[in-house]
Amino acid sequence: MTHPRQHIREAVATRLHKIFENVYASRAKPLFDQDLPAILVYASSEGVKQERWDTDGFGALTRELELFVEAVDTGKDDLDDKLDTLAEKIEAALDGWEIPDRKSAVLRFKGTDTDMSIEGNKTYGAVRLAFSLTYQTATKNDD
Repeated sequence: MTHPRQHIREAVATRLHKIFENVYASRAKPLFDQDLPAILVYASSEGVKQERWDTDGFGALTRELELFVEAVDTGKDDLDDKLDTLAEKIEAALDGWEIPDRKSAVLRFKGTDTDMSIEGNKTYGAVRLAFSLTYQTATKNDD
């Protein structure tokens, strides 16, 4: 059985793969220059907003997942522009999109963070888009 987080990561990666070539549903993918630009989809934490005991004892768990989509590329003085273009395409692809098999899930864009590093004569950059995803999972009722 696949955990809902895995299903969500894979669904987002599949959606973004329609626009980008190198999309991975993991942050653990080693990236090389030939892989760039690359998009990484991953989750960092998940909390329970409402659990079955908050209702009548028979309800679903309402979860809130911190989901990140990180775009990595290389460049020179155009790197900020390249990262902004990648971020714009990611935002547009996920704006109003419904996750298949999770029509009640709500994906909210929270913000963007960028980072750069220089290795030798190459400059690498990343833009990380943060999303909050609220969704429900069924629970087993106590007999």
